Amino acid sequence: KEEFYFQAVKNHPDFVQRVPQYLIASYLGFTPEYLSEIRKRLRS
Repeated sequence: KEEFYFQAVKNHPDFVQRVPQYLIASYLGFTPEYLSEIRKRLRS
């Protein structure tokens, strides 16, 4: 599921920015806090 998020960010950055993070987290079965950790890893 993390890989799906990484691919979404890579291929559709505009979509990922428009959709609230809590909805993306819910869709992927993550908590918003866990998605936040994943996003931090992407930035580094």
